[in-house]
Amino acid sequence: MRVGLVLSTKPKLEEILAVAPEWQTTFERLHQEPSKDGKARVVAPLELFQTLGAKAIYTKLKTLGSQTDGFITILRDFYYQPLLAKMLESNQNLRRFWFQRRVAADDQKHQAVSLSVELAQKLETALLKQLKLGQEDGFKVLLPAYAQRSVHNAVVDYVRNEWQWEKDTLQDINLDPEQIDPRANVADDNKYSPENQALSGEQVGQLNQLRERLAKMLGEKGFQQEPLIVVDCMFGMGLTPQSKVGVEMTMRECCDVLEIKGETQARKIARCQVLLDKGLDMIRDMIRSNMPGVAISWQTDINVNSASRRELNHHLGLTEGEVDRLIVGRQYYSMSELVDRRVLQASKLSEIAARGAVAAFVPVDLNAATRRDLVDILGCDKEVAKKLVELRPFSSLNDMLEKKLLDKKDLEKMINNGAVLKAVEKEGERINLNTAEAQQLRQLGFSEDSTARFLRARPFLTWNELEDFLCVDAELFRNIREKSCLTISPH
Repeated sequence: MRVGLVLSTKPKLEEILAVAPEWQTTFERLHQEPSKDGKARVVAPLELFQTLGAKAIYTKLKTLGSQTDGFITILRDFYYQPLLAKMLESNQNLRRFWFQRRVAADDQKHQAVSLSVELAQKLETALLKQLKLGQEDGFKVLLPAYAQRSVHNAVVDYVRNEWQWEKDTLQDINLDPEQIDPRANVADDNKYSPENQALSGEQVGQLNQLRERLAKMLGEKGFQQEPLIVVDCMFGMGLTPQSKVGVEMTMRECCDVLEIKGETQARKIARCQVLLDKGLDMIRDMIRSNMPGVAISWQTDINVNSASRRELNHHLGLTEGEVDRLIVGRQYYSMSELVDRRVLQASKLSEIAARGAVAAFVPVDLNAATRRDLVDILGCDKEVAKKLVELRPFSSLNDMLEKKLLDKKDLEKMINNGAVLKAVEKEGERINLNTAEAQQLRQLGFSEDSTARFLRARPFLTWNELEDFLCVDAELFRNIREKSCLTISPH
């Protein structure tokens, strides 16, 4: 190794470069880049791994033979662990939860490190599995977006476990009745979290590739392949004149648009269901044979707590009886519970795990969830679910009791199964930040400068977006959030 190079964690970097001497050039290039403080450039293993990229690392792993296990240990401790720790420390949901619990900054860092160590071990196992299977696209488990998805799931589980512990052990303490269930914040931020945005960015190429292949399949059939048209309409793919991108149709709507034949509406819907299953089977076969990368990516994220009956049956291979038992018992804190609660035989557990089954707690917002999620995830009665959807939004859980939509026992069951409520503020009760005047904003604590910037930049759709924009201290932001709302005017 060239004399004079400054090594961070020197023994490990020397080990890395000894195993992969072809990376020496990359290391030297990083070392020669000017540092911000003018001192000698220090290169950390994480920086080297990030510069090399997931594909280069995975390609090297496949050539190491007996040295593979030792090198993966280095990846676990000097790539996964510091990367995950950074993601956890900056995770908005986790930061908000710790702020509400008044966790000291040092303790937050220690907890993030503890969680990152546990997650790094899980990703190490996933990486070993990809190598053992000889997957060509196994490098995906080294991608930052894959790590971010793991962080998101871990944070949801962490918040759920802490909240459950508080409920079970602090019942004799007068907790603040106005405090928002922290799981509601997690449910609120799922769609807009940085983790999910990064994951969407990673997968957009795969999704576009899928749409191109489906369009070709439909084109070759002259749009006469009815099963695929049903799939196109059901999922809003916009591949045929009958569908629009992002607009999903119900079975009844598909029957009307496609003029499905049948003596009664029930027969039409039943035929549409058969066509849908056939279409999905055709798509699945095409993906498995021509796009294995997409198939593996999808299979690594089938959450048994939120998967549909079709996913449980077709993707995981569960029988109808197993599907029924699984749905009735939702939600599960871990995969092992499926065996402990006699949903599956122990031998079946490893089979569905190999197909990508995971158990991650899912907060379900009663003001936004689909009717299927209310029934299949929370165990709500179908008629009750229909009424909840028709009569929402609700300002509190007590609204449902007062309107006699649920009794206390049913509500408690739904809460234990993951029900949360993100109350929808009525415009007028709180200041709507997207229509407020400058004077109202200053009353909330906005400075002159932030008021002017805010008026130019609005509207804002999410609290995360607003928090990042304002960059104010946590106490002020909490005051703003308590006294205002984000409502988009339809005009």
